[in-house]
Amino acid sequence: MDALLLRSLQGYVRDTFGPAIWQAVCRRSSLAVETFEPMLRYDAGMADRVAEHAADVLGRPVETIWEDMGTYLVTNPGQEGARRLLRFGGTSYADFLHSLEEMPGRARLALPDLDLPVITLREIGADQFEIWCKSQLRGILRVLVGMLTAMADDYGTLCLITPDGGDRITVRILDSFHGSGRRFDLALPER
Repeated sequence: MDALLLRSLQGYVRDTFGPAIWQAVCRRSSLAVETFEPMLRYDAGMADRVAEHAADVLGRPVETIWEDMGTYLVTNPGQEGARRLLRFGGTSYADFLHSLEEMPGRARLALPDLDLPVITLREIGADQFEIWCKSQLRGILRVLVGMLTAMADDYGTLCLITPDGGDRITVRILDSFHGSGRRFDLALPER
């Protein structure tokens, strides 16, 4: 999982702030390489350490870096595969939330060796949910917050998403039809 997060962090920083900023992050992190391969194995916790250095270079809290990267993974046109995988979760944002527990299994169909966090959803009231995310990576909860926020926009849903600082995120759907949302077709158009 570190490899995937490192590659995503690399793409987010390079695309958003430019190659020179990514190089500064790599220098600050004392990295031997500037490019991460998602299929290789890296030291456990390396993604969290590099994100801390990115936060220092950018002058932002590390939580913001991870959340913005989560949003980037859903909204960046070059990451359309991630958005499509998430949109297969259902026709509404609530359906999507209910599908989160299945996400690691679906991702393993494409990448069998991927060690994704354990996600548990609990409906605590009408349009109110708790999402528990267990992972050894400190930043993963904030990545999930960014993805949940971007997906709410994708569905046109207004909601309040609150991380608790531990392993839990609360989601309260305020308006399921707040906006038009982005178009989504099950099949990609033929080229």
